[in-house]
Amino acid sequence: MKWHRPVTYSLLAVAALATAVVAFNIQVCRDWAFICENTGSRKGYRQWTLGPKTGHWYKRSPLEEFIAKEFPDSLAHRWTSYAGTGKNVFGTPVLFGHGRPGAIYRFDREIQGEWIARNPAAEVKRLYDLLVSDDQDAIQDRIMNIWDEVLAYKD
Repeated sequence: MKWHRPVTYSLLAVAALATAVVAFNIQVCRDWAFICENTGSRKGYRQWTLGPKTGHWYKRSPLEEFIAKEFPDSLAHRWTSYAGTGKNVFGTPVLFGHGRPGAIYRFDREIQGEWIARNPAAEVKRLYDLLVSDDQDAIQDRIMNIWDEVLAYKD
């Protein structure tokens, strides 16, 4: 009869350990984030395992604001996932997955805004048209040149 108590405690300990292992490894939600490769705008939400989406957010880029104001008929989005982090019940990441956005991902909002403020509308439109073209080599080169230009303003 005395052996029942240690066996019961052992079984409870094993059950608690198994529950903890499961809780740490089961995804309950996934935080998604997307970037528009045409404008640099970002959006996202949390998707729960049972289906609902919550916490929707949207950050409009300076380029999107400019194109929407100056060339509204040209504005088009091309959304690419850049984050898809699955989280457990404790909020700890358990899964990582995302797409591969192009060079626009490194086009900082502040740099973008400063460059747009210093250039004529036709030049900004040319940049937008280049981004829409999806020529990643040319886009990478242009974005690096813009970084150099803006950093030169600050010197």
